[in-house]
Order: sequence, then structure tokens, then C-alpha cells
Amino acid sequence: MTKEKGFNIDPSWKGVIKWGGLSLFAAAAILVIFLLSALIMQQPLSVSAEGVLEDPVRTTLLFLLAAIGELLLLPGVLALYFSLKDVKKTPMLIATAMWSVAVPMFLASRGLIIALSQISGRYMETTSETMKAAYLASAELALETFNIYAMMGLILLGVASIIIGVVMLKGVFGKIGYLVIAAGILTLFPPLALALMAIWQLVVGIKLYKLGKDV
Repeated sequence: MTKEKGFNIDPSWKGVIKWGGLSLFAAAAILVIFLLSALIMQQPLSVSAEGVLEDPVRTTLLFLLAAIGELLLLPGVLALYFSLKDVKKTPMLIATAMWSVAVPMFLASRGLIIALSQISGRYMETTSETMKAAYLASAELALETFNIYAMMGLILLGVASIIIGVVMLKGVFGKIGYLVIAAGILTLFPPLALALMAIWQLVVGIKLYKLGKDV
């Protein structure tokens, strides 16, 4: 074991910590690109049914990018778990479980956006107002489901972040934990929460990568 500030890191998990840290950093970098792209393209984070059906390419590409970043969160949380489990094992196990459930919810919500792009052509081509209304109603239902999945995922990720942040205060990450806790508390304010999450994941991702190399 390698010990830093009273904290043990098992060398057998150094690969998970190293590459999980890199994965967390990449997830945060993709989130930054997503937010900047949405800002530049003037794409609101809360999409409308008509907007998706009339301009599916832009929306699909943005949320496909988001899905890739969210998938990378899984190796990231494993790195966090193995780097902090000797500080507080039970809270870290709970936080990792919550985080791991949040990711599939995010992916399911992004899948709904991608699915809507498949009916966009039929919506645009039909001349029947009845059919247009039917496609629009289907899209609105899908977006409601999208919002529910995304919000549930954010809440789980927020609670997990608060738990991880508290544990971080007692480990090698120190005061970074306060930023993680703040991001978790502000989960219900997505733009600000996403920005804070990107910042702490970038910083912690680099720290985990270095820990994995140094073990």
C-alpha cells in the first residue's frame, strides 16, 4: 500500500485509479465542449418537440456527445471508489451505486432524443395536419420521459457527489470536497451544477491519474 496524508491506496488498483481518473477528466472535458457547443449553437438544454423534429441533426449530435461523456463517468466513479474506500467504505459504496444507476438513466434519456430523430423525416414530409399532430404528441411524450430520466439521473448524481465530497474532505483530495458538495447541492439548477461538476471532475480526474501513476 502507498500512504499519503494518512490515506492508504492499494497498488493492485492503480490501473483502475489511473485510467478511471483519465476517464473522469475526459468526461468533464466533453461536458465543457457540450456546454460551449450548446451556447454557440444557441441550443437550449431544455429541448422542444418541434425543435427536435424540425432540426434533429444538431440536437442529436449534441446529446450523443453528452451520452459519450456520461458513459465515461462509470470508470471515473470506480477510480473514486478505489481511491477513497479506505477512508469511508460504506458511504463510498452507496455513492458508487447511486452514480452507477444515474449513468444508465442519462443514457436512456439521450436515447429518446436519438429515437425522435428517426421520425423527423416523416414529420417534415407529411402534409396531413392530423399526422403532424400525432408525431408532435409522440415527441412531447418522449421529451417528458427524457426530462424525467435526466432529472432522476441528476438527483442521483447530485446525492452521490455530496457523499463523495464529504469523504474527500477526509482523504487526499482535501478542500476539493467542498466544490464537489456544492455541485451536488446545486443539482436542481442544471446550468450552474453542470459547470461546477465539469470543474471538479477535471481537477479530480487529474489528481486520480497522478495517484494511479505514483502508487
